[in-house]
Amino acid sequence: MTQRRRYKNPPIEEALCEFRFEPSQEWDLTIPGRLHVQLSKDYSGKPQQQKFVDVSLDAQKGKPPKLSYGEGLAKVQLFTEDGKRIIAVGQDVLSIHMLRPYQDPQRPDHSGWDEFQDRIKQALDVYWNEVQPKGVLWVSIRYINKIVIPEEEVMVASYLKCALPEVKGLPDHHNSFFSRVGYVYDDEVQLVLSQRSIDSPPPNQVEFLLDIDVIWANTEPVKKDEALAKAVDLRNREREAFEAVITNKARELFDADDN
Repeated sequence: MTQRRRYKNPPIEEALCEFRFEPSQEWDLTIPGRLHVQLSKDYSGKPQQQKFVDVSLDAQKGKPPKLSYGEGLAKVQLFTEDGKRIIAVGQDVLSIHMLRPYQDPQRPDHSGWDEFQDRIKQALDVYWNEVQPKGVLWVSIRYINKIVIPEEEVMVASYLKCALPEVKGLPDHHNSFFSRVGYVYDDEVQLVLSQRSIDSPPPNQVEFLLDIDVIWANTEPVKKDEALAKAVDLRNREREAFEAVITNKARELFDADDN
């Protein structure tokens, strides 16, 4: 396991954990309100409704699992007062989000993952008590990193080992890129690694996203404690993947003083 490392300026733009539950009864429209009552002390912002992209995993015996994307059901979002921490709830789905800053500046002794893990457990506990689901079929941990380099032109490979390779006969520098690769662990956990450039960054600055999504899915539901353990395992895999694809030059960037 990769040693846990904390950066002065982690590039995390958003971290999210999603649980999908075994389908049960018809969606109860009172559930978001009931959750908000239970969580109002920590999520005092005004709830909002929003549609999300739906990601599903088609896992058939004897065949490699496949991810598919489509329009998802609407979720109700519960916000902290500053809008930086979010719980989203929909029919048989619950997600917990941490927006930048991932590390709470008011709690320097408490890592971002420490806070995230506490919020994941809190949200799942409240959901379980209110909804009493049959079990969890899907757990995912996703970290979206925004890498900002204060230069007009850079070689992405200097920062990411997974950067697109140079091709002889093409220019050395490109002004936009996108790639998405899916990996499968021996236990059929999926890792989706995406990277893309950000259009129209500020002058003399290059920005791109590194998106790591680790997914466990099964046809047999698991109970709450096992689902939480899955989330921790997926986070460990995400951390290992992140450290595997960044270079020492990127680490220096993340540890630079924030001016």
